[in-house]
Amino acid sequence: MHNDQLFLIWAPDESPWSRWAKPVLFSHIDAAPPIAPARDSTVDMTWLPSSNSEVALVLDLPGAEGVNAGVAAASCGYRPVPLYNAVPSPFFADVLSAPAVGAVAEVDLLPVLGALKNTSLQLAELSLPSNAPPAFLLDSNRHGSGLTVKPGEFDNRSICFTTDFPSANFMLANGIRRVLVIQRSRIEPLSDLAYVLRRWQDGGIALQRAQVDFSAAPQPFEIRKPSWYGAMFQRALAAVGLRRAGSCGFGAWVATSAGG
Repeated sequence: MHNDQLFLIWAPDESPWSRWAKPVLFSHIDAAPPIAPARDSTVDMTWLPSSNSEVALVLDLPGAEGVNAGVAAASCGYRPVPLYNAVPSPFFADVLSAPAVGAVAEVDLLPVLGALKNTSLQLAELSLPSNAPPAFLLDSNRHGSGLTVKPGEFDNRSICFTTDFPSANFMLANGIRRVLVIQRSRIEPLSDLAYVLRRWQDGGIALQRAQVDFSAAPQPFEIRKPSWYGAMFQRALAAVGLRRAGSCGFGAWVATSAGG
């Protein structure tokens, strides 16, 4: 199955949430090497609230776990919406442009790409209704390790923007009154997601959070208005040294020194 066919499984025309699904990783699926599923890729999401309870999900989880949790949520009636907007390290003809042998990517997206491909048929078989509520999928590793990216490495760190998500008005118009943020080993959301959540909160959407292993029931929370809140914040995020890919998404080689 080709990449455009796989993308339509994740972003069918009939779903109102498909306009936010990102095609970035799907555009690399045809050229990707075979990626075997993780040995234990199952995620228990049976504890989720009913898909009829006016709730949308944000699954901000590391690597392939977010995809697997999204498909598990689909089994509970939610429509997974992949928002991965960075490209993997080149692994096909473009690898010839690598500045050094053995160059590595700042964020390993191959497991995410493999999970999207390996679970597509499972998702298609669920035949979700067009009005299934969304489960937005993010990679919690998107900011990278926090270390300085070295010359010769592939810098595909990324952030999410408010425009990567529907507005509060659109959510309310489509029956969404609450957003449940599901993370692993975190309490507060990453700064870029916090900005999105605050926008929703200002628009009348209630926020809840939970851990993916369901160590405690979902709890309500609020995003306090930070000093940096405003339109300039997203511009500042985009100027922190992230590298845009030539076509779309985030990702580029860090230039090596010419010597001297």
